[in-house]
Amino acid sequence: YRFPPSSPLKPYPKKPSFGKEVIKFPDWSDPKAGTSQEHIPVKSVMMNSEMWYKRHSIAIGELPACKLVFRRELTQENIEDIWKSMTLSRLQKVLGLDSLDEVIDAKLVNSKHIVQNAYNVNKQGIVTLEDKSKDLPHWILSAMKCLANWPICSDLKQPSYLGFERDVFKTIVDYFAQMKEPLLTFNFFDVFVSVLGLLQKHSEAVEALQISCLLLPPENRRKLQLLVRMMARISCNKDLPPLSESVRTRVLMVQSFSRCILCSKDEMDLDELLAAKLVSYLMDNYQEILSVPSSLKSSIEEHVAHVQRVQIKYAGADTDATFPAPSFCHQISTDEFEYQRATGSQEPLAALLEEIAMNKEISVKDKKKKLKQFQKSYPEVYRVRFPTPETEAVLFPEKSKQKPPLLMWALKKPFQPFHRTRSFRM
Repeated sequence: YRFPPSSPLKPYPKKPSFGKEVIKFPDWSDPKAGTSQEHIPVKSVMMNSEMWYKRHSIAIGELPACKLVFRRELTQENIEDIWKSMTLSRLQKVLGLDSLDEVIDAKLVNSKHIVQNAYNVNKQGIVTLEDKSKDLPHWILSAMKCLANWPICSDLKQPSYLGFERDVFKTIVDYFAQMKEPLLTFNFFDVFVSVLGLLQKHSEAVEALQISCLLLPPENRRKLQLLVRMMARISCNKDLPPLSESVRTRVLMVQSFSRCILCSKDEMDLDELLAAKLVSYLMDNYQEILSVPSSLKSSIEEHVAHVQRVQIKYAGADTDATFPAPSFCHQISTDEFEYQRATGSQEPLAALLEEIAMNKEISVKDKKKKLKQFQKSYPEVYRVRFPTPETEAVLFPEKSKQKPPLLMWALKKPFQPFHRTRSFRM
């Protein structure tokens, strides 16, 4: 016997050939029969916050109630105040001071100057002035460029002669010497002097001077940038003839311009040494010091952007005044509030008093002492627990005093008078 190749009752299913097309499952994006994608009207869906909330609530579960909080638009004055506060805060931290009151008066710091010094700069990083009348005269700028770029003097039309460079230098010195106030100003003298203690720590000193120079009026900062850059270039220029026969060029730069850069209102002999030390440091590191501190600028810009950014606030996350009061809270009267405050503070005191009264581990003497202290400090709470002396006496039951028994030998033996005995003195 053997199995037949096919059933006698119904035909055996044949294996489909590989050449036939595989059955395709219907795609949700496929259009229905008789319709064309070109003629289907499409309605644009505007997603508002309510629709977004409903859809995502279905997808990921119920979400707590939330709302978008739009911050108020910051004015230019607000931004300037942020710059001032964060700049002074950073300066205080770098100097390592508990307060800046001893070195600077915050009221004298102009927030507009800080913002202008940070943003109104050219490609070389030098401040540009809105009021051109406060800038250096053209002839001084030409003289400074001449010595800074020596031997190229394209701005000067006068023919050069022997000693020409010394006359140009003297002209520059005379101009800065006649200024009524130093470039670092009298108000910021103590700030710059305090930085001198950080010169042994290069990174901290550079950052402190960066921030301090950012506080200057823009015209002062621009003049300082141009002057110190010229001084540094002259000191390093080997092609420039000596400007003095007795003093080296670097020393001449410090002696000629230190007083017009830094000095106090009440000039003292020590000011020259302090100014010379600071000016020397400025010349060596002027490119870093007279640039805008990038870390400070980025941190302030991030803070301003954060303040203006729209935020999502969840109900109950914080005490935001924009949210309605929770339904489980209700306002009470002033009398009820005072009563709750009184009883609320008395309950823990009453519990403390009860603990002292019922504590059996402390001695009677210590217990009485603690109760007296409590009665003196909180008489009302004490009076509620012990309204009468009898209620207090319950804690200290009186012990019966028993008289000691008389000695029997004292009763049996009569009183004997004192008899003088013989003296044993030799």
